Amino acid sequence: MSINNNVIFDTVNNGIIIIDEELKIHAWNNWLKIFTDIDAKDVLGKNICDLFSYINEKKLKRKIKTVLVTKNASFISLDTNDYLINIPVSNITNKVFSSMKQEVTILPYDYEQKLACIYIYDVTPLSEINYKLQKANEELIDMSHRDPLTHIYNRRYFAEQSGKILAFSKRNDLPLTILILDIDKFKNINDTYGHFVGDEVIIKVAKILSKHIRQSDIVARFGGEEFVMLLQNCDIQNGKNVAEKTRLDIQDSTITLKSKEIVDFTISIGVAQYDQKQDANNLEHTVSRADEALYKSKNNGRNQTTIAK
Repeated sequence: MSINNNVIFDTVNNGIIIIDEELKIHAWNNWLKIFTDIDAKDVLGKNICDLFSYINEKKLKRKIKTVLVTKNASFISLDTNDYLINIPVSNITNKVFSSMKQEVTILPYDYEQKLACIYIYDVTPLSEINYKLQKANEELIDMSHRDPLTHIYNRRYFAEQSGKILAFSKRNDLPLTILILDIDKFKNINDTYGHFVGDEVIIKVAKILSKHIRQSDIVARFGGEEFVMLLQNCDIQNGKNVAEKTRLDIQDSTITLKSKEIVDFTISIGVAQYDQKQDANNLEHTVSRADEALYKSKNNGRNQTTIAK
C-alpha cells in the first residue's frame, strides 16, 4: 500500500492511522509524525497498544470490528484524559491543558483486508474556550452567592442551601444547629470611627467566623452587622461550644487605626437546635428562635451566648 506516500494523506490537518482489526498500524501520516515526533517507519506493523500502553485495547478492538462489520463510522468515547494518543501541548499557546484534547472517529477503509481508518482531530482550542466559559459561569454564580464586602455567603445562598441541608439532616437523623450573631453597639463604632472602620470590623468578624466552621457548615452575612452559622451534625451543646469559642475569639480581636488607636468589639449570639415539633419542619422557625435568643443576649448586657428554648 502506498498511502504513506500519498500527498493528501500527509497534508490534511488531522491525524490519520490505518489500522487492522488486530490493532497493527498500516499507515501513519505526517501530522502524527510532527505532533508525536514519531516517524511512520517506527510504528508500521506494530500494535498501537504496545506503543501507547494507556490505550484501552479491548475497547479499541471492539470499535474496529464494529466499524468493519456494520460499515458505518463510529466515534470513540474517550476517557477522562480526552485523548487517544497523548500529545503534550505548549503551555505558551495553551495555559489550560497539558495534553491535546482530541475527538476521534473510526471509519471503514478496506473491507477485504479488514482495515479501518482512525481520524484524530485537535479540539484543544475549542476545549480551552469551553473551559474558560464554564469557569466564568461558575465564578458568576459564586459571586451571586457571596457578600461583596466579606466574601462569605449571603442570605440568598443560605436560603437556597439550608432547605437541602435540613432535608439531609432529617433523612439521616442528624442534629442541626443555628447560630445568629450580631456585632454589639455597631452604630457606635460607625459614629465614632466612620463607616470605613465599621466595614473593617465586619470583615474581621466574618474571617473569625469562617475559622470556626467545618467544610460541611455554612457561615453567611444576613445583612448589616448580623451573621448566621448553620452547623450540620451538631447538637445544642456543641453549638454552644462553637458559639463561645467564636465569641471569645472576637472579644480578643482588635483593629489598629493609623493613629495607633485600638478599636475593640464584641458580639452577641443566639443558638437554637432544629426541633421537628417546635419548628414544624421549617428551618426559618429555628432561625427565629435563635434570633429571639440573640435579643436576650443583647438585653442581658451583650457579649454573651443565649440558648433558645
